[in-house]
Amino acid sequence: MIRGLSVLTVCMNRQHHLLTSAQKLASWPHHEEHLILDWNSRDPLRRNQLPNDSRIRVERVEREDRWNLCRAYNFAAQLAKGNLLLKLDADCWPEDLDPAALFEDGYETCWFGSGLDGRLGQFLMARESFEAVGGFNEVLVGYGFDDKDLKARLQSLNYSVQLMQETAVGVIPHSIHERVSRLQAPHLKSTALEISLSFALHRASAMSNRVAAAHMPWTAERSGSRYEYVSAGLWRCTPGTIPKLEDLAAKELEHLRRQVFWSRFLEIPDLHVKMLPVKLLPPDREGKFSIRFWHWVYWHTWRRLMRIPVDILVLFKGCLRRTCH
Repeated sequence: MIRGLSVLTVCMNRQHHLLTSAQKLASWPHHEEHLILDWNSRDPLRRNQLPNDSRIRVERVEREDRWNLCRAYNFAAQLAKGNLLLKLDADCWPEDLDPAALFEDGYETCWFGSGLDGRLGQFLMARESFEAVGGFNEVLVGYGFDDKDLKARLQSLNYSVQLMQETAVGVIPHSIHERVSRLQAPHLKSTALEISLSFALHRASAMSNRVAAAHMPWTAERSGSRYEYVSAGLWRCTPGTIPKLEDLAAKELEHLRRQVFWSRFLEIPDLHVKMLPVKLLPPDREGKFSIRFWHWVYWHTWRRLMRIPVDILVLFKGCLRRTCH
Protein backbone atom coordinates (compact mmCIF):
# COMPACT_ATOMS: atom_id res chain seq x y z
CA MET A 1 0.00 0.00 0.00
CA ILE A 2 1.27 3.45 -0.89
CA ARG A 3 1.01 5.77 2.12
CA GLY A 4 -1.48 8.63 2.24
CA LEU A 5 -3.70 7.81 -0.74
CA SER A 6 -7.28 9.12 -0.61
CA VAL A 7 -9.89 7.97 -3.12
CA LEU A 8 -12.40 10.72 -3.94
CA THR A 9 -15.90 9.86 -5.12
CA VAL A 10 -18.75 12.35 -5.48
CA CYS A 11 -22.24 10.98 -5.86
CA MET A 12 -25.49 12.71 -6.85
CA ASN A 13 -28.42 10.33 -7.29
CA ARG A 14 -26.11 7.53 -8.43
CA GLN A 15 -26.34 5.22 -5.43
CA HIS A 16 -27.16 2.28 -7.69
CA HIS A 17 -23.71 2.64 -9.27
CA LEU A 18 -21.94 3.46 -6.02
CA LEU A 19 -23.16 0.30 -4.30
CA THR A 20 -21.34 -1.74 -6.94
CA SER A 21 -18.17 0.33 -7.27
CA ALA A 22 -17.70 0.81 -3.50
CA GLN A 23 -17.85 -2.95 -2.98
CA LYS A 24 -15.13 -3.48 -5.57
CA LEU A 25 -13.03 -0.66 -4.14
CA ALA A 26 -13.31 -2.10 -0.63
CA SER A 27 -11.21 -5.07 -1.78
CA TRP A 28 -8.46 -2.82 -3.22
CA PRO A 29 -5.48 -2.70 -0.82
CA HIS A 30 -3.70 0.46 -1.99
CA HIS A 31 -5.59 3.29 -0.28
CA GLU A 32 -6.00 4.57 3.27
CA GLU A 33 -9.25 6.49 2.79
CA HIS A 34 -12.29 6.41 0.52
CA LEU A 35 -14.00 9.77 0.87
CA ILE A 36 -17.52 9.71 -0.57
CA LEU A 37 -19.20 13.10 -0.91
CA ASP A 38 -22.98 13.00 -1.35
CA TRP A 39 -23.79 16.07 -3.45
CA ASN A 40 -27.35 16.66 -2.24
CA SER A 41 -28.82 13.41 -3.56
CA ARG A 42 -32.61 13.32 -3.33
CA ASP A 43 -32.31 10.27 -1.07
CA PRO A 44 -29.35 10.97 1.23
CA LEU A 45 -26.63 8.35 1.09
CA ARG A 46 -26.50 6.27 4.28
CA ARG A 47 -23.34 4.72 5.65
CA ASN A 48 -25.07 1.39 6.21
CA GLN A 49 -25.71 1.12 2.46
CA LEU A 50 -21.97 0.80 1.88
CA PRO A 51 -19.46 -2.00 2.56
CA ASN A 52 -18.16 -2.61 6.05
CA ASP A 53 -14.81 -0.98 5.30
CA SER A 54 -13.34 1.31 7.96
CA ARG A 55 -11.60 3.33 5.24
CA ILE A 56 -14.94 4.65 3.92
CA ARG A 57 -15.91 8.13 5.06
CA VAL A 58 -19.21 9.75 4.01
CA GLU A 59 -19.84 13.51 3.90
CA ARG A 60 -22.83 15.38 2.45
CA VAL A 61 -23.38 18.83 0.94
CA GLU A 62 -26.99 20.03 1.07
CA ARG A 63 -28.96 22.72 -0.81
CA GLU A 64 -27.29 22.01 -4.15
CA ASP A 65 -29.96 21.67 -6.85
CA ARG A 66 -27.54 21.33 -9.75
CA TRP A 67 -24.69 18.91 -10.36
CA ASN A 68 -21.34 20.69 -10.47
CA LEU A 69 -18.37 18.36 -10.86
CA CYS A 70 -15.74 21.06 -10.45
CA ARG A 71 -17.02 22.47 -7.19
CA ALA A 72 -17.89 19.03 -5.82
CA TYR A 73 -14.49 17.45 -6.42
CA ASN A 74 -12.62 20.54 -5.25
CA PHE A 75 -14.46 20.34 -1.94
CA ALA A 76 -13.92 16.57 -1.72
CA ALA A 77 -10.18 17.18 -2.15
CA GLN A 78 -10.28 19.75 0.66
CA LEU A 79 -11.93 17.24 2.98
CA ALA A 80 -9.59 14.37 2.09
CA LYS A 81 -6.64 13.59 4.33
CA GLY A 82 -4.25 11.97 1.87
CA ASN A 83 -1.30 13.48 0.04
CA LEU A 84 -2.22 11.46 -3.06
CA LEU A 85 -5.63 11.86 -4.69
CA LEU A 86 -7.37 9.25 -6.83
CA LYS A 87 -10.56 10.58 -8.42
CA LEU A 88 -13.04 7.82 -9.18
CA ASP A 89 -16.63 8.62 -10.13
CA ALA A 90 -19.49 6.59 -8.67
CA ASP A 91 -19.44 4.23 -11.66
CA CYS A 92 -15.68 3.51 -11.48
CA TRP A 93 -13.24 1.39 -9.47
CA PRO A 94 -9.54 0.47 -9.74
CA GLU A 95 -8.66 -2.76 -11.48
CA ASP A 96 -5.13 -3.23 -12.82
CA LEU A 97 -3.79 -0.23 -10.93
CA ASP A 98 -0.69 -0.20 -8.70
CA PRO A 99 -0.04 3.39 -7.55
CA ALA A 100 3.46 2.60 -6.26
CA ALA A 101 4.53 1.51 -9.75
CA LEU A 102 3.26 4.76 -11.28
CA PHE A 103 5.23 6.92 -8.87
CA GLU A 104 8.54 5.06 -8.88
CA ASP A 105 10.25 8.13 -10.37
CA GLY A 106 8.61 10.69 -8.09
CA TYR A 107 5.34 12.57 -7.89
CA GLU A 108 5.73 15.05 -10.73
CA THR A 109 3.60 12.94 -13.07
CA CYS A 110 -0.19 13.28 -13.11
CA TRP A 111 -1.94 10.14 -14.31
CA PHE A 112 -5.30 10.22 -16.10
CA GLY A 113 -7.59 7.43 -17.20
CA SER A 114 -7.76 6.26 -20.80
CA GLY A 115 -10.39 4.46 -22.83
CA LEU A 116 -14.16 4.62 -23.14
CA ASP A 117 -17.19 4.89 -20.85
CA GLY A 118 -16.01 7.71 -18.61
CA ARG A 119 -12.51 6.48 -17.85
CA LEU A 120 -10.92 9.66 -19.25
CA GLY A 121 -12.21 11.81 -16.40
CA GLN A 122 -10.48 9.81 -13.64
CA PHE A 123 -7.05 10.74 -12.32
CA LEU A 124 -4.31 9.93 -9.82
CA MET A 125 -1.94 12.68 -8.73
CA ALA A 126 -0.22 14.23 -5.75
CA ARG A 127 -2.31 16.69 -3.76
CA GLU A 128 0.47 19.21 -4.30
CA SER A 129 -0.04 19.01 -8.09
CA PHE A 130 -3.82 19.39 -7.81
CA GLU A 131 -3.55 22.36 -5.46
CA ALA A 132 -0.79 24.01 -7.54
CA VAL A 133 -3.34 24.73 -10.28
CA GLY A 134 -6.22 25.43 -7.88
CA GLY A 135 -7.99 22.18 -8.67
CA PHE A 136 -10.87 22.23 -11.12
CA ASN A 137 -12.03 25.50 -12.66
CA GLU A 138 -15.16 26.41 -10.68
CA VAL A 139 -16.65 28.71 -13.33
CA LEU A 140 -17.22 25.63 -15.51
CA VAL A 141 -20.71 24.16 -15.23
CA GLY A 142 -22.53 21.27 -16.80
CA TYR A 143 -20.82 18.33 -18.39
CA GLY A 144 -17.64 18.46 -20.46
CA PHE A 145 -14.15 20.01 -20.84
CA ASP A 146 -13.37 20.08 -17.09
CA ASP A 147 -10.73 17.33 -17.37
CA LYS A 148 -9.15 18.84 -20.51
CA ASP A 149 -8.86 22.20 -18.77
CA LEU A 150 -7.26 20.58 -15.71
CA LYS A 151 -4.73 18.72 -17.87
CA ALA A 152 -3.80 21.87 -19.80
CA ARG A 153 -3.19 23.87 -16.62
CA LEU A 154 -1.07 21.10 -15.12
CA GLN A 155 1.05 21.01 -18.27
CA SER A 156 1.40 24.80 -18.17
CA LEU A 157 3.18 24.37 -14.81
CA ASN A 158 5.45 21.70 -16.32
CA TYR A 159 3.79 18.71 -14.72
CA SER A 160 3.94 15.60 -16.83
CA VAL A 161 0.46 14.39 -17.82
CA GLN A 162 0.35 10.71 -18.72
CA LEU A 163 -2.39 8.18 -19.42
CA MET A 164 -2.91 5.04 -17.38
CA GLN A 165 -3.58 1.87 -19.33
CA GLU A 166 -7.26 1.32 -20.04
CA THR A 167 -7.39 -1.72 -17.78
CA ALA A 168 -6.39 0.39 -14.76
CA VAL A 169 -9.97 1.55 -14.21
CA GLY A 170 -13.14 -0.51 -14.33
CA VAL A 171 -16.42 1.18 -15.17
CA ILE A 172 -20.14 0.48 -15.33
CA PRO A 173 -21.25 1.28 -18.91
CA HIS A 174 -24.40 3.37 -19.14
CA SER A 175 -26.08 5.81 -21.50
CA ILE A 176 -25.08 9.43 -21.90
CA HIS A 177 -28.67 10.28 -20.89
CA GLU A 178 -28.13 8.77 -17.44
CA ARG A 179 -24.76 10.53 -17.08
CA VAL A 180 -26.05 13.97 -18.07
CA SER A 181 -29.46 13.83 -16.38
CA ARG A 182 -28.11 12.58 -13.01
CA LEU A 183 -31.20 10.37 -12.74
CA GLN A 184 -31.44 7.75 -10.03
CA ALA A 185 -32.65 4.92 -12.23
CA PRO A 186 -30.91 1.53 -11.94
CA HIS A 187 -32.59 0.09 -15.04
CA LEU A 188 -33.03 3.24 -17.10
CA LYS A 189 -33.92 2.59 -20.74
CA SER A 190 -33.14 5.75 -22.67
CA THR A 191 -35.16 6.62 -25.74
CA ALA A 192 -33.60 7.93 -28.94
CA LEU A 193 -35.03 11.37 -28.16
CA GLU A 194 -33.48 11.41 -24.66
CA ILE A 195 -30.10 10.33 -26.00
CA SER A 196 -30.25 13.03 -28.69
CA LEU A 197 -31.11 15.60 -26.02
CA SER A 198 -28.21 14.48 -23.85
CA PHE A 199 -25.68 14.65 -26.68
CA ALA A 200 -26.90 18.15 -27.52
CA LEU A 201 -26.68 19.29 -23.90
CA HIS A 202 -23.21 17.79 -23.54
CA ARG A 203 -22.06 19.55 -26.70
CA ALA A 204 -23.51 22.88 -25.59
CA SER A 205 -22.03 22.78 -22.08
CA ALA A 206 -18.63 21.55 -23.29
CA MET A 207 -18.37 24.38 -25.83
CA SER A 208 -19.52 26.89 -23.22
CA ASN A 209 -16.96 25.59 -20.72
CA ARG A 210 -14.19 25.82 -23.29
CA VAL A 211 -14.91 29.53 -23.79
CA ALA A 212 -15.43 30.13 -20.07
CA ALA A 213 -12.04 28.59 -19.27
CA ALA A 214 -10.37 30.90 -21.80
CA HIS A 215 -12.25 33.92 -20.49
CA MET A 216 -11.47 33.20 -16.82
CA PRO A 217 -8.37 31.00 -16.52
CA TRP A 218 -8.29 29.23 -13.18
CA THR A 219 -5.25 29.41 -10.89
CA ALA A 220 -4.38 28.62 -7.30
CA GLU A 221 -4.80 32.32 -6.52
CA ARG A 222 -8.50 32.34 -7.34
CA SER A 223 -10.97 31.89 -4.52
CA GLY A 224 -13.18 28.84 -4.83
CA SER A 225 -16.48 28.11 -3.15
CA ARG A 226 -16.45 27.97 0.63
CA TYR A 227 -18.55 25.66 2.78
CA GLU A 228 -19.83 26.01 6.30
CA TYR A 229 -20.06 23.15 8.76
CA VAL A 230 -23.67 22.34 9.69
CA SER A 231 -23.34 19.16 11.73
CA ALA A 232 -21.37 15.92 11.70
CA GLY A 233 -20.86 14.96 8.07
CA LEU A 234 -23.07 17.77 6.76
CA TRP A 235 -21.97 20.91 4.91
CA ARG A 236 -23.54 23.85 3.10
CA CYS A 237 -22.05 26.30 0.60
CA THR A 238 -21.56 29.79 2.01
CA PRO A 239 -23.82 32.19 0.04
CA GLY A 240 -22.00 34.47 -2.36
CA THR A 241 -18.76 32.49 -2.51
CA ILE A 242 -19.45 30.57 -5.75
CA PRO A 243 -17.19 31.98 -8.51
CA LYS A 244 -19.12 33.50 -11.41
CA LEU A 245 -18.32 35.09 -14.74
CA GLU A 246 -19.03 38.73 -15.38
CA ASP A 247 -22.59 39.43 -16.52
CA LEU A 248 -21.58 40.25 -20.11
CA ALA A 249 -19.53 37.07 -20.49
CA ALA A 250 -22.28 34.98 -18.90
CA LYS A 251 -24.80 36.40 -21.36
CA GLU A 252 -22.53 35.63 -24.31
CA LEU A 253 -22.15 32.04 -23.14
CA GLU A 254 -25.91 31.75 -22.75
CA HIS A 255 -26.26 32.71 -26.44
CA LEU A 256 -23.54 30.20 -27.36
CA ARG A 257 -25.22 27.35 -25.48
CA ARG A 258 -28.57 28.19 -27.08
CA GLN A 259 -27.05 28.16 -30.55
CA VAL A 260 -25.08 24.93 -30.08
CA PHE A 261 -27.85 23.02 -28.30
CA TRP A 262 -30.68 23.68 -30.76
CA SER A 263 -28.40 23.27 -33.75
CA ARG A 264 -27.24 19.89 -32.47
CA PHE A 265 -30.62 18.67 -31.20
CA LEU A 266 -32.77 19.74 -34.16
CA GLU A 267 -29.93 19.44 -36.71
CA ILE A 268 -30.50 22.87 -38.23
CA PRO A 269 -27.76 25.33 -39.24
CA ASP A 270 -26.34 27.66 -36.58
CA LEU A 271 -27.34 30.68 -38.65
CA HIS A 272 -30.98 29.61 -38.60
CA VAL A 273 -30.90 29.28 -34.81
CA LYS A 274 -29.63 32.86 -34.61
CA MET A 275 -32.40 34.08 -36.90
CA LEU A 276 -35.28 32.24 -35.22
CA PRO A 277 -37.04 33.96 -32.30
CA VAL A 278 -35.89 33.21 -28.77
CA LYS A 279 -39.46 32.27 -27.79
CA LEU A 280 -39.31 29.45 -30.32
CA LEU A 281 -35.82 28.27 -29.32
CA PRO A 282 -35.26 29.55 -25.76
CA PRO A 283 -31.95 29.56 -23.85
CA ASP A 284 -31.27 27.21 -20.98
CA ARG A 285 -32.30 27.92 -17.42
CA GLU A 286 -29.97 26.48 -14.77
CA GLY A 287 -28.50 24.15 -17.37
CA LYS A 288 -31.84 22.80 -18.62
CA PHE A 289 -33.53 23.46 -21.96
CA SER A 290 -37.32 23.36 -22.12
CA ILE A 291 -38.52 20.98 -24.83
CA ARG A 292 -41.94 22.00 -26.09
CA PHE A 293 -44.47 20.11 -28.15
CA TRP A 294 -43.34 21.68 -31.44
CA HIS A 295 -39.72 20.66 -30.78
CA TRP A 296 -40.85 17.10 -30.23
CA VAL A 297 -42.91 17.11 -33.46
CA TYR A 298 -40.04 18.61 -35.48
CA TRP A 299 -37.56 16.07 -34.08
CA HIS A 300 -39.79 13.14 -35.04
CA THR A 301 -40.79 14.46 -38.47
CA TRP A 302 -38.79 17.07 -40.38
CA ARG A 303 -35.49 16.20 -38.71
CA ARG A 304 -35.85 12.56 -39.70
CA LEU A 305 -36.85 13.46 -43.23
CA MET A 306 -33.78 15.69 -43.58
CA ARG A 307 -31.58 12.81 -42.44
CA ILE A 308 -32.73 10.51 -45.24
CA PRO A 309 -30.11 11.69 -47.82
CA VAL A 310 -27.35 11.33 -45.22
CA ASP A 311 -28.56 7.87 -44.21
CA ILE A 312 -28.57 6.81 -47.87
CA LEU A 313 -24.99 8.04 -48.33
CA VAL A 314 -23.87 6.21 -45.17
CA LEU A 315 -25.53 3.03 -46.40
CA PHE A 316 -23.90 3.45 -49.83
CA LYS A 317 -20.51 4.00 -48.18
CA GLY A 318 -20.95 0.81 -46.16
CA CYS A 319 -21.84 -1.16 -49.26
CA LEU A 320 -18.71 0.13 -51.04
CA ARG A 321 -16.51 -0.96 -48.13
CA ARG A 322 -17.97 -4.47 -48.14
CA THR A 323 -17.54 -4.68 -51.92
CA CYS A 324 -13.89 -3.58 -51.71
CA HIS A 325 -13.13 -6.21 -49.05
